Amino acid sequence: MQRFFPGWIVVAGCFALLCVGSGFAFYAQGVFLDALVDEQGFSVGLAGAGTGVFFVVSGISGYFAGGLIGRFDVRAVMLVGATVASLGIYLLGEVRTEPQMFGVFVIYGGGYALVGLVPTSSVVTRWFHAKRSIALAFASTGLSVGGIAITPVIARLIADRSLVELAPRLALTFWLTVVFFVIVLVRPSPEAAGWKPDGGRLESPDHPEGVGNSQHQAHGAVPRAATETPGVAYADAVRTPYFRLLSVAFVLVMTSQVGALQHLFKLTADDFGKESAANALIVVSATSVVARIIGGIVASRVRLVPLCATLILVQALGVTVIATAPSYQVLLLGVVILGASIGNLLMLHPLLLADTFGVRDYPRIYGLGSLIMIVGTGFGPFIVGVLRDATSYSTAFYTMAVVATMGFAMLVLSGRFQASATPSVAR
Repeated sequence: MQRFFPGWIVVAGCFALLCVGSGFAFYAQGVFLDALVDEQGFSVGLAGAGTGVFFVVSGISGYFAGGLIGRFDVRAVMLVGATVASLGIYLLGEVRTEPQMFGVFVIYGGGYALVGLVPTSSVVTRWFHAKRSIALAFASTGLSVGGIAITPVIARLIADRSLVELAPRLALTFWLTVVFFVIVLVRPSPEAAGWKPDGGRLESPDHPEGVGNSQHQAHGAVPRAATETPGVAYADAVRTPYFRLLSVAFVLVMTSQVGALQHLFKLTADDFGKESAANALIVVSATSVVARIIGGIVASRVRLVPLCATLILVQALGVTVIATAPSYQVLLLGVVILGASIGNLLMLHPLLLADTFGVRDYPRIYGLGSLIMIVGTGFGPFIVGVLRDATSYSTAFYTMAVVATMGFAMLVLSGRFQASATPSVAR
C-alpha cells in the first residue's frame, strides 16, 4: 500500500511559517508604521522609509538565503532567521530615535527573510514538480491567513496598550511558533527523506533520514540526484532578456503593491478609525486566500504570463478604487479587488521562474529575483509616505496605480522572450 506522501506535511509546515511570518512581519509593517508615528512622533514618510529598509534588507538576506539552503540544512537557516527576527521585534519597543529605528529594521528584515518566501518556496519546489503550482498555492496562502488571523490581533493589542509594552511578548511568541513548526513539520528535500518529488519511494527507503549517506544529505542540502535535474544554470538564466524584463516588471508591481498595502492601515485609520483599518486588513487577506487557491488551480492549466498580466491590471484597478473611495464601503470594494491580485502575484513570481528555468539552480535564481524585486518592496512604502506628506494619500495611491500599469507593460514585453529561455530547461 502506498504510504502518505510527506511532501504535503512539508507544505503544511511552509504554510504555517508563512502565516506566522506574514502576521508578524509583512502585513504587520503597516501596523508598526502607524504605532511609530503615533507613539514616537515619526513622520509618515520617515516611518515609511523604515518599512522600506525592512523590505530592502529582507530582499538582500533572501538572496544569500538562496545560497545558504543549497549548502546547509534549510531548517538550521530558518532557526537562525527566527532568532534574529525575534530580536528585531523585541527591539521595536526600544526605538526612540531615527538611527535606532533603521537599525532595528535591518535586524528584523534580515532575520525574517530566512524564514520567508525564498526558503519556503525552495523547499516546496524540491518536493513538488508536476504539482508545483498547487503546492505553492497552498503554502503561500499562509501569507494571507497571517494577515487575517494574526495582524489584526496585533493591531488591536497595540491600540489598547502600546508597541513598547507588547514588543517583548510578540518577539517570544514569534520565536516559539517558528521553532515549533520548523522542527516538527519541515524536511529539507524528498531525497533526504527517501522519496521522489511528487511521491514514490526511492529504492532504499529503509534509511531513517533518506537514501545514501552523503554529507550533503546529512545536512539536508540538495543531494546529488537533485543537482542533475534538468534546468538552466544560474549564470545563463540571469543573463536572459526574459529574466531581466521579468525582474523589472516585478520591481514595478511590488512598488505599487507593497506601497499600497503598507499604508492601507493608516489610510483607513485616518479616515474611518483603527477598528475599520483592522477590518480592512482582514478583508484584503481573506480575499487573497480565496483568490490564491483559485489561482493555484488555474495556474496549472493556463499560460502563466497572460495570467500574471491580467492580475497586474486587477491590482491597478484595486489601488485606483481605494484612491477614489468616498466611503468605507467603496474602500472595501477596492480592498477586495486588490486582495484578488496580491497573493497570486507573489505566488506567480517563483512559478514563472521555476516554469522557465527549472529547479536545477532555482534557489539562487529566485534569490536574485527577490533581491532585485526589493527595489520595489523597499521604495514603495517610502514613496507613498513622501507623497502623502507632500500631497495626500489619494495622489500617492493614484501614482501606485500608474506604476502597476507600467509593470504590466514590462511583463507583456518579457513574454516575447520566454520561449527563447525555456528550451534550455530540457538539456
